[in-house]
Amino acid sequence: MLSTKARPDSSLFDESDLRSLRNAVPEGCSLVMAESSIPESGWGVFSLEPLNIGETLPISSTADIVIHLTDPNPLTANGMKKIIWEYLWDGQEVGGQYEGHKVMSVAPGIGTLSNGEPRMFNVVHGKPQKASAGIDRTTSPSAGAISYYQNLTWKVQKNLKAGSEIFVNYGEGWFKERGYSGQSLATGQRSVEWLRQNGYCLDNLVLGKSNLEHAGRGAFANRNFAAGNIIAPVPVLPLSSDSLTMVKEHESTGRVVITEQLLRNYCFGHQNSSLLLYPYSSMINLINHSSKGKANVKLQWSEGSQEIFEKSIPDLQGATSRLLLELVATRSIQAGEEILLDYGESWQQAWDKHVQNWSAQSTKSLHPSSQEANEDKIHTILRTAAEQQMNPYPDNLFTSCYYRLNDVNPSNEGQVIRWLETPRLTEESRNLRPCMVMDRHLSALGEFMYTVRMFNRPGLEPSEKIPTGRPYIVTGVPRYAIEFSDKLYTTDQHLENAFRKEMGLDVFPRQWMDLA
Repeated sequence: MLSTKARPDSSLFDESDLRSLRNAVPEGCSLVMAESSIPESGWGVFSLEPLNIGETLPISSTADIVIHLTDPNPLTANGMKKIIWEYLWDGQEVGGQYEGHKVMSVAPGIGTLSNGEPRMFNVVHGKPQKASAGIDRTTSPSAGAISYYQNLTWKVQKNLKAGSEIFVNYGEGWFKERGYSGQSLATGQRSVEWLRQNGYCLDNLVLGKSNLEHAGRGAFANRNFAAGNIIAPVPVLPLSSDSLTMVKEHESTGRVVITEQLLRNYCFGHQNSSLLLYPYSSMINLINHSSKGKANVKLQWSEGSQEIFEKSIPDLQGATSRLLLELVATRSIQAGEEILLDYGESWQQAWDKHVQNWSAQSTKSLHPSSQEANEDKIHTILRTAAEQQMNPYPDNLFTSCYYRLNDVNPSNEGQVIRWLETPRLTEESRNLRPCMVMDRHLSALGEFMYTVRMFNRPGLEPSEKIPTGRPYIVTGVPRYAIEFSDKLYTTDQHLENAFRKEMGLDVFPRQWMDLA
């Protein structure tokens, strides 16, 4: 990487040499994005260091958010078919099972950049943390404008050598649905030297608390950068703007509401185009806005991308995955400095109007969120169903338990079952299901243990569904295996006054504008 004190004489280098220097993978970089070892599979993620079973991937790759797409509009969803078909996770895998009737989830970073292999996957994801990101939902106009699902972790399942490609588990069904035989096509390995010459470093950015009001979290420089250095790759996928409309029907009232998906806030666009570009590399979604005078980075197209968008309007059902922007330092940046990007005048005007019209009074009486209710998960004594008759929980909350029906001895089916902790039970969001506390007692260690009635929820595999006909009672459930969940459409991302606006992109392809 170029230092701020010793920049090369440009007369000694041609443009490709200079670009290579500006994108040099620095010493100490642990993960890079480069062409996958699977033929014709686009980008992949590689480790520059050996990794052992049980280790968590570097923190820069596990600070990313999860964005839940709820109840996509069937009339317009074809406008993001490529993203739905190739890049989205089942919402129950990453904590979104209660966000809507049908939930698909975007997991930028490792969850989207990495390729999948039916037998060679070497990392598995945990569950995202649900937190406010420092946004006060009663006083901030940012309430509902950001994802509260954060820090999706990835753990190594197989020992990896330096140069190994990271593969995630798409599940057997994913490959069968797409007609793949299941035969591995990947070598899974590239030389470290090749990756340093051809890759983009993925840990130049780290997570921090933003210095900006109403911004929550932010991305910060992990090392020093000189003006012109490429800080991060920004691969993007095109989708239509109207594909992000959402239709919600409230079960209690039957009221139908048309609104916008939260994903819009994380896309790039242009006021003269009906297309959006979704960026999906690590940490990019945490970069906050500042005006041109204070922004310290800009976006530019990579070599080769221009050839793609100069051809024609993209086919959104088979959109290319090779479109790549680069995040470039516009001045010297010191390690620890917050990275700020200018979202454009149109975004600023929309935000100013939102702030002007937003009223703190409209959220003063908000129900408590599940993350607030779960803050003291260990010491909070849960109420039984009988106690809730006199002292009910807020009507937007209910209790959920981590439980796998498949862990139970089949001979006990239909009887009272004792809770059993099995590997990764409480680490996987899909194991969370509705439950009701029936009783509690103190254990020999002085901790409350609970007797609960388990219920089914939408999205469960047939083998995980409790048979109907009689209550399914589980005893000995520890407090840490029970948490509060939000009822359908009651999380902040569903607030009707939540801000929605794509980020402006001043290098948006002219060929993709409706008004050329």
